[in-house]
Amino acid sequence: MTEKTKYNEDTVAVWKLPLADGIHEIEFEHGTATGKRVIRLDGKIVRRKDWMFRLVGDEVFDIDKIQCTIKVEPDGLFMYTYDLLVDGKSLEDFCEYISKNRSTWLITTDNGVENRIILDKATMDIFVNGTQVTDAMSEFIENGTETHFAVGEMLVTIRTEHSCDKKIGVVHSLFVNGVIVSEL
Repeated sequence: MTEKTKYNEDTVAVWKLPLADGIHEIEFEHGTATGKRVIRLDGKIVRRKDWMFRLVGDEVFDIDKIQCTIKVEPDGLFMYTYDLLVDGKSLEDFCEYISKNRSTWLITTDNGVENRIILDKATMDIFVNGTQVTDAMSEFIENGTETHFAVGEMLVTIRTEHSCDKKIGVVHSLFVNGVIVSEL
């Protein structure tokens, strides 16, 4: 947890969760004397329980269609551990899965608006700021495909091609108006 002064005194854990629409901050308050539990998503309360006799147990909530669980478990006398599960996986395992199965880029439009573009490598679905792109146009090229779509006034192309190296496999590159953008 960083910047303790930014959070409530009962805040016991803060996690950063990368999803298709951006990186979300999940804050968990646990009043160990009262059992109070508060979950904040990006600063907004999404779940609140003011008085509970059980100080341990799970708190389940959703972010869009993704189920999240905060596990509160005893860790000695009046001590607790807090773990975040995302779609049944630990946060670390979920992030590893995301990094293997998605490519992510950030681009900025001419008017300064930042856009997060995600390619789901398994389905080849494209998302811009969490919204699936449905009007993309694909074409075959030598060793792969190019998929074209617009973000504002910018022409965006995702090129998917075989690297000709078994260890590397398929490579996904994003171009904005013909200029390559580095993947995050």
